[in-house]
Amino acid sequence: MPFNNPSRIAATAIVSVALLAAFAAPSARAADNSPQLRFQAGAVEPASLTLPANTAVKLQVTNSGDSAVEFESFELHRERVVQPGQTITVYLPALPPGTYPFFDDFSHGAVKGQIVSR
Repeated sequence: MPFNNPSRIAATAIVSVALLAAFAAPSARAADNSPQLRFQAGAVEPASLTLPANTAVKLQVTNSGDSAVEFESFELHRERVVQPGQTITVYLPALPPGTYPFFDDFSHGAVKGQIVSR
């Protein structure tokens, strides 16, 4: 009986867990496709970002410009500075359907966009 040996049982369990982790990890990463906004040259892309309604989201905000920007939204209750060349994560709660404007406060509101929850 080869599986009556406690060492063999432990080794088999470790190998099984390692295999499960190896196969599960790529699918977990694939499911983490966070939406992205990019501030650059006095604009934001995309200017309108559609997200699924009633789903919490990790929004990646990148500043590709050469000066700091501030992602701000009164409706989302978020205000975050993004330094040049940096990417930050803005956690958004499950939003009901609607439109949520945001802007770069450092541009005095000249750079604007919206998040549409559907």
